[in-house]
Amino acid sequence: MRRYIADLDERLVREAASHTHPFWGKSVDLARHTEWQFEQLRRAGPSILRYVGLVDDTAGLVASIKRYTLALALPGGAVASAVGIGAVYTREDARKTGAASALIEAVLAEARADGHAAGLLYSDIDPAFYARLGFHAFPAFAHAATPEALPARTTLSLRPAEERDDEAMLAAYEASFDTTFLRPHRSLEVFRYFRWRSRADTPWILRAEDRDVGYLFATPRGIAPERTLWIDEWAAPGVDRAEVLGVVRQLAEREGARSVTGWFRPDEAQPFFDTRPRPAEIPMIAPLDERLRPESIPPNRAFFGHMDHF
Repeated sequence: MRRYIADLDERLVREAASHTHPFWGKSVDLARHTEWQFEQLRRAGPSILRYVGLVDDTAGLVASIKRYTLALALPGGAVASAVGIGAVYTREDARKTGAASALIEAVLAEARADGHAAGLLYSDIDPAFYARLGFHAFPAFAHAATPEALPARTTLSLRPAEERDDEAMLAAYEASFDTTFLRPHRSLEVFRYFRWRSRADTPWILRAEDRDVGYLFATPRGIAPERTLWIDEWAAPGVDRAEVLGVVRQLAEREGARSVTGWFRPDEAQPFFDTRPRPAEIPMIAPLDERLRPESIPPNRAFFGHMDHF
């Protein structure tokens, strides 16, 4: 008999790590991969992240999921709690037995009972599997531009961000969206956790003359000639986008980057960036009550950026 376990203990987390290591952790040894799972749990805390699983009385752990407690800003301006589903994995000898579907359904049933409005995941497989479980896919695009394609002039400057800037950055993020968007809503704790998890460790504060006007997360990746400046996100409410992209160009040129890449909203990317659909990391949402109707939301009014990816 299979049972849903809503919070795996240390032994079962280690067992889950041993299952996922050949798939997600093959670049490191099992001990480091296992420690990375516990490091995420410690950093997030149980209010944000826990491991859940499906356990067979005789066969042990057969499937596992990282379950996040998140929030969504809904079209119209309301904020609703949601459950995030990540790292869905079925033990190899238990595949094609319905284990993953049963575990996802158990997580969604628990979330519905707890009053969450939706389940959110990022699909790395055929979205049709999750669609059968009630998930609706939203567009997923990657963007790239050469520095020369970006504006050449800007009046903005940069300073390194400090911890004291976190609340102001969070406020700028919230103010950068209008109320027509479906998108993540962040608490300060969630913002800090996902920055750490995404390794978005190069934040800059955007400045106009003597005042802060927004922020930019930009991280150089790779080596020449393939070096790129990866943009996790920026937010500068009320500031001309060309001014921000002028700073991005200066930073890319300073870092010797041949390209600027990231996941951007349509209004941020056009007309400077080339756009291509992502084959994976596709945001999908399952509504759990009447507060959310994904099919009614225009594709360009839903945005889930890299910083929120799990």
